[in-house]
Amino acid sequence: MVWRMELPPLLGALREVLARRGTGVPAARRGRRTAAVLVPFFHRDGALNVLMFRRTNEVPTHKGQVAFPGGSTEPSDNTLLDTALREAHEEVGIVPDRVEVLGPLQPFDTRVSDFVVHPFVGYLRDADPGFTSQPSEVDQLLELPVDALRDPRTRHWGLVPGFNVPIPLTYYRVGDTVVWGASGGIMGELLEALDEAEAGGA
Repeated sequence: MVWRMELPPLLGALREVLARRGTGVPAARRGRRTAAVLVPFFHRDGALNVLMFRRTNEVPTHKGQVAFPGGSTEPSDNTLLDTALREAHEEVGIVPDRVEVLGPLQPFDTRVSDFVVHPFVGYLRDADPGFTSQPSEVDQLLELPVDALRDPRTRHWGLVPGFNVPIPLTYYRVGDTVVWGASGGIMGELLEALDEAEAGGA
């Protein structure tokens, strides 16, 4: 039997914050290179987590980096949300109809790889969900506790540990997991939105 979880009050407030920001769900674009990712919240043993994964060294870009499930738009995608849900299913086995979509975050320009990435926040209502990795793209699944991510000590500024990046950047570190680059930018906005949601619900 699969237990179904109610939407936590914090995520209900987050949905309201995302709706106020009003980015909408853009149609899939055919010009500039576009991608979309899913930011999936879920419960594991009663605690709220976010799913990310470490990319393999076989992928063409961002090798070894920590990422949200997602990828490039394909002709069959009517919207960028379709892209995010399709890619999340292909990469980590998230079934689209098990996702309660809470809303979009602001698009993020990767510049180096020349993609505009559109993030969508979702909640998996199944308690303790199982995930299935695509071996060519996913080296390691990462279940990051929301409480740890929201700890101010998680945020750092400097040279990114473990990567040959010559300039200081903002990055987030939970244990051995380092989130930076486009994923770090998305994480930063997500954490700001969560703070706003908590303040609004206080």
